[in-house]
Amino acid sequence: MIDVQKDGRNLVITIEGVDPFVIRPLPGHAGRQITDTYLKVTAGVGEPSELTAALQIAVDGGVLDGDRWVPRPEAEQTNFNRLGMELSQEEGELIIMPAFFWNTILGMDGVRAYVEGGEGLAGTLKAARALTARLGLLVQRTSPSSD
Repeated sequence: MIDVQKDGRNLVITIEGVDPFVIRPLPGHAGRQITDTYLKVTAGVGEPSELTAALQIAVDGGVLDGDRWVPRPEAEQTNFNRLGMELSQEEGELIIMPAFFWNTILGMDGVRAYVEGGEGLAGTLKAARALTARLGLLVQRTSPSSD
């Protein structure tokens, strides 16, 4: 349902019938922060509002407030505002999740995993598995040694 293309340093996400969304890459520290927040909240530690803020940063960038990245002021959240005004929640997810994975250590590999995984929940789960594997968070299951 979406088309994703890398254009220079940006990710361009297109849904049929809607002007493309341009996602800029985050600075590495901001990307690490939103990744940590995502993993923490999805593990049941943390508040949903923290995840919302992380996803706002993923689609529109953030500003440094002390030692934490926070979403840009609402007037500067061009993509996030468009999501709420132009798209259904389901369609919004098709923009937010690739933007998030784009801004993690996975980059375009995460976006491809999301799309090839079927987008939506299935794509999110596939890309999230790739992210946890890349970060070394998955325990490798091996058979017991037969020595």
